[in-house]
Amino acid sequence: MYFETPVREFAVPEIVLSEVREHVQRLATKLGMMPAFLDYALDLLPLRPYPARAYRRTMSEARRRIGSRDPDDVDVFALALQLRVPLWSNDRDFDGTGVERMTTTDVLRVFFGPSARSR
Repeated sequence: MYFETPVREFAVPEIVLSEVREHVQRLATKLGMMPAFLDYALDLLPLRPYPARAYRRTMSEARRRIGSRDPDDVDVFALALQLRVPLWSNDRDFDGTGVERMTTTDVLRVFFGPSARSR
């Protein structure tokens, strides 16, 4: 399937991608799926992993803006600050931080149009 969209890739901190891969087995069990299927689905996403050194300059600003709300979100936020891109997250902790947050529904609309929510 081919999608016409301005989104070519999703930036992700390497540490976050590693954490996601560590939880594939548990998530697959919860969803009643084979872990290989979820690994395959992850491989299909246009993810571009970034090492921590790529967003080191924005870490202190990220800690200042979101660290007290959720310290686990600091790397993701720092990368978004560094690249000046919106965040893809349903986590409301990012609201009011000065970085645009796109929900999964928003991202689906980018790929499938305004009727994506009803599919």
